Amino acid sequence: MIRMMVGRELSDGVSQSPAGPGAVVLRATGISLQHPERTGDFAVRQVSFQVRHGEVLGVFGLMGAGRTELLQTLFGLHPDTSSGRLEVDGRAVGMRSPAAAIAAGLALAPEDRKAEGVVLDLSVAHNTTLSCLPRFERFGLLQPTRERERVRHYIGRLRIKTPSIDQRTVNLSGGNQQKVVLAKWLATEPKVLLLDEPTRGIDIHAKKEIYSLIDELARSGLGVVTVSSELPELLGLADRIMVLCEGCKTAEFSRAEATEEKLVKAALPTQARTERNQTDGAQTA
Repeated sequence: MIRMMVGRELSDGVSQSPAGPGAVVLRATGISLQHPERTGDFAVRQVSFQVRHGEVLGVFGLMGAGRTELLQTLFGLHPDTSSGRLEVDGRAVGMRSPAAAIAAGLALAPEDRKAEGVVLDLSVAHNTTLSCLPRFERFGLLQPTRERERVRHYIGRLRIKTPSIDQRTVNLSGGNQQKVVLAKWLATEPKVLLLDEPTRGIDIHAKKEIYSLIDELARSGLGVVTVSSELPELLGLADRIMVLCEGCKTAEFSRAEATEEKLVKAALPTQARTERNQTDGAQTA
């Protein structure tokens, strides 16, 4: 059944250079999030992992596995219902707010770019600096010259196709809108970039450009965590892949070990129940 579910050729042409050695930049221990609807249940349950500088960690799971919820928890979007320990470059980070996460060096590019990633009616320039306006202020006043210089830097670096930095973001293609989302978060100069379905809803050519950008960012020393429901994408991009199912971490594979069959098998509910029983038993003991 697993072979029938994933029976296709890897023809996406995703290619990434192997990660070089780097110190641990992100360490998450026992991350949990209470389920918003089921009392006593968890959307994320005791998930632990780490990411090194210059490394791409892929996160895979079926619908309802808790992938998006995990990234949101790390980014401080659920402060009242989450628990666990988070460290960035060895320093503890309280998962209490997005502002605290940004200050610690985290950035989250959400799954729904149009609803959560950009303000479509704003210009490319204003979207790019929206997450870090204090960097371009002096005595409470915005310095437009500095702001526009920085925007042009990211337009060039990410190869954003726009006739002007004043172009409304809604008029760009899906791929270029996604690049604006990336520019917005790179402008905060993060240490760890959290990407939730970074190529959803964009064409094949734009996908390959995003793959190349992720690779460049990782090789520049950034730690990257990317969630994707596309197996060939993860197998081509990630140095390691963590599998979630029903909120639990069920497996982790190196680039050399990972196959579509192994990933789907680890994502099935039977694996999550086994992992959950082991976790509950260890806590009871």
